[in-house]
Amino acid sequence: MREIVKTEGGEVRGVMQSGILQFHGIPYGKPPVGSRRFCLPEPFGPWEGVRDAGRRGPIPPQRASDLDLPMGPVLLPRSEDCLTLTVSTPSPGEELPVAVWFHGGANCYGGGDLEWYDGAKLAEKGHVVVVNVNFRLGPFGFFQYPGISEHNLSVEDQMLALRWIRRNIRAFGGDPGKVTLFGQSAGANAIVHILSRSDSRDLFGQVILQSPSLGRGNHLQEDAFAVGRSLVKNLGISGDEKEAVKEKLQFCSVDEILDAAEGIDTELLAKHQGMVFKPVMDSWHTPEETIQAAAAAAAERKVRIVIGTTKEEMNAFLTGRDEETVQKAAQIQQMRYELPARAFACLAAQKGCSVWKYRFDWKAGASRFGACHCLELPFVFGNLEAWDAPMLDGASREEMERLVSVIQEAWCGFFRYEVPKETEWPEYNGESCRIKCFDNEKNPVMKEADDIKASGGKE
Repeated sequence: MREIVKTEGGEVRGVMQSGILQFHGIPYGKPPVGSRRFCLPEPFGPWEGVRDAGRRGPIPPQRASDLDLPMGPVLLPRSEDCLTLTVSTPSPGEELPVAVWFHGGANCYGGGDLEWYDGAKLAEKGHVVVVNVNFRLGPFGFFQYPGISEHNLSVEDQMLALRWIRRNIRAFGGDPGKVTLFGQSAGANAIVHILSRSDSRDLFGQVILQSPSLGRGNHLQEDAFAVGRSLVKNLGISGDEKEAVKEKLQFCSVDEILDAAEGIDTELLAKHQGMVFKPVMDSWHTPEETIQAAAAAAAERKVRIVIGTTKEEMNAFLTGRDEETVQKAAQIQQMRYELPARAFACLAAQKGCSVWKYRFDWKAGASRFGACHCLELPFVFGNLEAWDAPMLDGASREEMERLVSVIQEAWCGFFRYEVPKETEWPEYNGESCRIKCFDNEKNPVMKEADDIKASGGKE
């Protein structure tokens, strides 16, 4: 059975699956191609007739990811025409809480409409509207060059999508006054960036930050320009005439641009820990400044926060298992994930925000990846059949479904603006440091400070 919903741009026809209406590939921005490549996104104009939204659309251009090994490969087609979103709703006739998903992938990989992130089961479990957003990635989303592109294009895509959601979500049964942003890794970092913008004030009221890598910080403008110049050089484009450079960039193929991105100067790769594509923010580019700015913005707006990490984030990236490699990975995990997340949670709580903190400890019995980066994702979305992932090797279906129930109950309760029971998940502050541990057995509340000491961390 198919259903039609009217948006500001026109009518879209979705598809009913197991009681959930899904609308794929709804355009919120004009295709960023040709003369619009490397430009600020523009709202998508109206269309005539009924637009078919019954099938998954393409994801942004990208190459294979380092996370293919634990997660499995990304299979959907790619296209620059990717400024779309997907809506999963239990009932267009109601006014339900809204959960907006920003995927991770080091700002270079992934896509909102991947089957991994299908929002149908989450929408059904929580009786909420789930929105998955596609946005530009890698060189297409973060290219900056003096006089040609001087904006955080990927973030601007996300902001345009959020404005579209605010104006249109009622048509899908969503309440624009009850919006939660949730994201993982680079997607969580994007939310932190958006949180700190004054023009995002009315777009959401809560955030769930899954494994944010707050220890990376942001680019200075000069850093982004250096990356942009390296990209242009690799494309064989010379000259200082801005209009000539801009015109040549328009006619490069997608593969040429991706090839050029893979050839970014090694010095730049080393300087930025391999992550050369990220937002620019001159006023708060260090991890400490980013945390302070985001916590202050959250406190000013009384944003409610859930934040957490997996127990062994870096296991997803290990190429060796010798003692030295493992120890180095543990240090990186603390500096990139654990300690910055804790600092943000403490500061936000001290400033008056309601904060709940967690750690995902569960691991599959036969997996060499342990409780690695991304491991919580199958359990958040509950679509286990979509995950043929080595990081789940050895786990029984019963075991995984039990954890799906626990995780979704927690996430969906938050989407509905409920307050967790103090005995089951206490509010976090810098004094008690109590966090929820998801391990699929007792799922205990534990004292974070003691756990960090036991694992060799520093207070």
